Amino acid sequence: MPEFHSIQMNTRVHTSGLNAPDASRIFEWMTETESRFSRFLVSSELYQVNQSPNLPVTVSPRFAELLFEALRFYSETGGIFNPFLGDVLQELGYDRSFEKMDRLHARRAPGIRPASSEKVAFEFDIEKRNVNLHSGCSLDFGGIAKGWAVQKSALALIHDGRSKGMINAGGDIMCWSDERCLKPWVIDIAHPFSDDKKIGRLNLRAGRFGVATSSTIKRSWSDGHHRFHHLIDPRTALPSESDIIQATALGTELLPCEIYAKCLLIMGSRCGPAWLEARRSDLAYVFIDKQGEVIASPNLNEICINEHLPDKLSFPLK
Repeated sequence: MPEFHSIQMNTRVHTSGLNAPDASRIFEWMTETESRFSRFLVSSELYQVNQSPNLPVTVSPRFAELLFEALRFYSETGGIFNPFLGDVLQELGYDRSFEKMDRLHARRAPGIRPASSEKVAFEFDIEKRNVNLHSGCSLDFGGIAKGWAVQKSALALIHDGRSKGMINAGGDIMCWSDERCLKPWVIDIAHPFSDDKKIGRLNLRAGRFGVATSSTIKRSWSDGHHRFHHLIDPRTALPSESDIIQATALGTELLPCEIYAKCLLIMGSRCGPAWLEARRSDLAYVFIDKQGEVIASPNLNEICINEHLPDKLSFPLK
C-alpha cells in the first residue's frame, strides 16, 4: 500500500492507500490552508483580519466557509469551542509558530491577564463576506483549520471515486474503505507522554471515519514560572485545568471529532461525557485522566474493535 509523507502546517502529514497525484493534491491544499489561516504569517488572510479591528474586511470564499463552520460549532457547543482566543494565546506566550517558541522561557505580556473570552464582539455578513472584529477580539483557527483541510481533502477524493484511503495530519485522521476492502484501518492511540509509545489500537470497520486527539501535554510551554498549554477554557480565559489530559474522539467525519475532543478535555471527566452525549451521541471517545485512568465511551465498540486498551496507565512513563 503506497504511503507518502510531508511536513505541512507544522506537523507530519502522511497518506496511505492513495496514489502520488492524490497525495500531492492533499499536500498542496494543506500548504494553501496554512498560508491563508496561520495566525503567525503576516501575509495570511487571518493575520490581515486580526490586524484590522473595528474595520469590515472582505474575505475570500474559503475564509468565509471556515469561519461559518467555526461559528456553527461555537454555537453548538455553547461557547466551549471558541475561535476568538487569538489574543488570549498571544498574551500567554504562544506568539509564534510552536516549533519556534522557547518552551522553557516563553515571552508573556507582563502583568496582563487576558480579557474574558466571553466578551466576543464581531459582525459577519456572509453574503458580502465581510468580517468586522471589534477591539480585543482575535481569531485563531489553528486546530479547526487543520481538521477542516484534512476533511475537505478526504471528501473530495471520496467524491472522485477513491474507494480506500487515509490522511493523517499529526493525529487528525480521516480514513475510509468500502465493503470490498478486507483489511480494516488500524489507528494507534498515542501515550500522552510519548510520541513513540502507544496505549492501544482501534480497528475500524468498513465505512468512513474521522479520528482526532487533543492533549494538554504535547503542546505546552512555560514562561519560566508557570506551565501553560494551548487548550484554553473560554470560561476562564486560561489553560484548561480539568482532570483529562488526553481525549480522542471518533465519528464519521473529522471536524466534529476535532472540536469535541477539545471540548471533552475542557469539560472534564465529571461533566464531559454527559455533555457530549446530549450534543453528539454519534461520537465515541477514549480519554485519559490525570491518574492514568483510561475511559472509553459505551458506544466505542459499535464503531471499532479496540485492542490492548488498558484500564490504567502508569505515570510517569518509564
